Amino acid sequence: MLFGRSEFMPEGAGISPDTPRKKGLARLVEILSRDLDGIFLSGSLALLACVPAAGLVGLALWMGSLPLCLLAALCTGWLVGPALTGLYDTILRALRDEPGFWWHTYKRVWKQSFKSSLLPGEVFTVLWALVVYAAFALPQMTNVSASFALILLLDVVILLTLGSYFWMQNALFESSTSKKLSNCVRMFLGFLPQTALSAVFQLGYWLLMAVVVPHCAFVFLLTGLWVPNLLAMMAVYAPIEKSLHLETLIQEKQQG
Repeated sequence: MLFGRSEFMPEGAGISPDTPRKKGLARLVEILSRDLDGIFLSGSLALLACVPAAGLVGLALWMGSLPLCLLAALCTGWLVGPALTGLYDTILRALRDEPGFWWHTYKRVWKQSFKSSLLPGEVFTVLWALVVYAAFALPQMTNVSASFALILLLDVVILLTLGSYFWMQNALFESSTSKKLSNCVRMFLGFLPQTALSAVFQLGYWLLMAVVVPHCAFVFLLTGLWVPNLLAMMAVYAPIEKSLHLETLIQEKQQG
């Protein structure tokens, strides 16, 4: 965590700063071979935190009630924010090859980001509940046009990509929610090719899960939330680091 939230954890095996970083699939293999345990566990905890929201929102959808759907999201979304912040912190530490013991760091991040993550977690959960309601409940009430489906797809892409940028910031910076949202829009547009690649990774994953889960649900339990979010961060991390010099700022903060 940056700007007052993190202390460097010297324990653990790291990567020499003089070693050139791999790219693409080789980089993914390197990260998973070194940090899979922490990424998988933080992803599993994030998935577990989403279970109450998914269960209650699903029940409200079954009842066909939009107010109950939104109320369910509002009452359970407070768990989602801190869990996603912990997941993104773990992923970002892996991307910058930072050594440390995962569980000790994860617990600290959860506590330090808990208050700042509550409202954003509820807002994003409510927005996702609206999208899910529009996708599953509205088609049963009226004829769905191609333009409606396109708008819904665009909403999903925007929520996925802006969510990634937001939780990345929440794991790194101490700033207001409004400032983070403003930065989300700037990064969305400023890194548009990488944003598009991030959207392809995430949307592709969820479409694949929609096909796989009815037959092999355990695949989703194994990949959970960590696979799409790791791929999304790998797509945008390099240009953001080059533009903002994140790792230099983090090192200066740790040394100071």
